[in-house]
Amino acid sequence: MVAGESLKPDFSGTWRFNAEKSRLQIPPPDSSTFHIEQKESDFFLTRTHVYQGKADTFSIRLTTDGKEVAQEMSGRTVRVRLNWEGSDLIFDSILAVSGREASNVVRYHLSEDGKTFIATERFRGPELKYDNVWVFDRE
Repeated sequence: MVAGESLKPDFSGTWRFNAEKSRLQIPPPDSSTFHIEQKESDFFLTRTHVYQGKADTFSIRLTTDGKEVAQEMSGRTVRVRLNWEGSDLIFDSILAVSGREASNVVRYHLSEDGKTFIATERFRGPELKYDNVWVFDRE
């Protein structure tokens, strides 16, 4: 390891939403699961939220070098990049909402013991603005 370089955590695993520990400004899902496969700079994420018995699943393959990826999500194109900021991964996305752009920046962080995955989300759109802290427990 080079002097000044921090050790990067491995987010790999299956993570279950903990509603009691989370702080959301939007209605929480009935359940939510993140499945992450991370190997060096490769990062694959599958996220499933369940609202009123209906599952909404999104999957994306990214690299942690900040290279932008465009992908369809719920009928709209989302542009996403992922990069390190210290030991946190920053998921930075731009999507079209009501014909205008919205940004969703999520900071992924692991607890020191690796048992808790925290996603601090900042959404800014033409009509909605919210900040959420999603907490997930390792399955």
